[in-house]
Amino acid sequence: MTQPVITIKTSNKVKQAKEILRIKKISGLPVVDENQKLVGIISVDDIIQALEAGQMDDIVANWMSWPVYCLRADDSILVAIEKFKNYRVGRFPVLDNQDRIVGILTPGDLLVGFLFVFQNKHSNPGIINRKENDLLQINKQDSRQDIRLNYHILGGDFSSAGEASSNIKKVLQQAGFLPDVIRRVAIAAYEAEMNVIIHAYEGDMIVHISPEEIKITVIDRGPGILDIELAMQEGYSTAPDQIREMGFGAGMGLPNIKRCSDDLKIQSIAQKGTTLDMVFKPQT
Repeated sequence: MTQPVITIKTSNKVKQAKEILRIKKISGLPVVDENQKLVGIISVDDIIQALEAGQMDDIVANWMSWPVYCLRADDSILVAIEKFKNYRVGRFPVLDNQDRIVGILTPGDLLVGFLFVFQNKHSNPGIINRKENDLLQINKQDSRQDIRLNYHILGGDFSSAGEASSNIKKVLQQAGFLPDVIRRVAIAAYEAEMNVIIHAYEGDMIVHISPEEIKITVIDRGPGILDIELAMQEGYSTAPDQIREMGFGAGMGLPNIKRCSDDLKIQSIAQKGTTLDMVFKPQT
């Protein structure tokens, strides 16, 4: 699970929740009471409803979603998989025996864990029985083989915003890449992911990680980019006002991607879609 958890109080304002989501690049916030017990979740969808109602100064308690499906810290992985299958949610808060939130579990967390256990099990059959800290160290030492990841992104799905880029970041951290490389890849991947969510109908993010380079290809189906040179200018955006008010679509997506990547190629066809090819040199 992911730790520490970013939370918000019931008495905070909706506009404060919106700012936290924007700054932290996450899609939902657990809501806690004065005793740090989980009482709800406020998501991008909840904030959109408050925005449409003109109630951004209202308190979070009036707009959060409840009840919240949760996991317990001592639940097994099989229980988590079954709950993801049954409830079809993007994340589960993880609670201790006093209902205090201690972590967040996403399908991406499970995928990253299974990925490295699977890879290292084949290179060292005894690894699955080792302690977690040993596993992490061996992952970093033995992660020289290629890794391929695929993510499908739906346009307008702000509730899942940032999940693909967060998963990629975790994989790179587990593989032992340098912090500067991880930061550049995470920023570029997030901007590309948000471009699909804001502007396209749907898209796919294909990631190839090797010791020599990290390549991310994003293929979307949508209106395309009419003027790529104009779109590369900082501050230029075709995002609607509603999206801008949420803190997205500030016109820094493509410029940030170019700034963070070692090589960037863009191909776009009007009314068909756009393809981004981003390459990053690990420098390890």
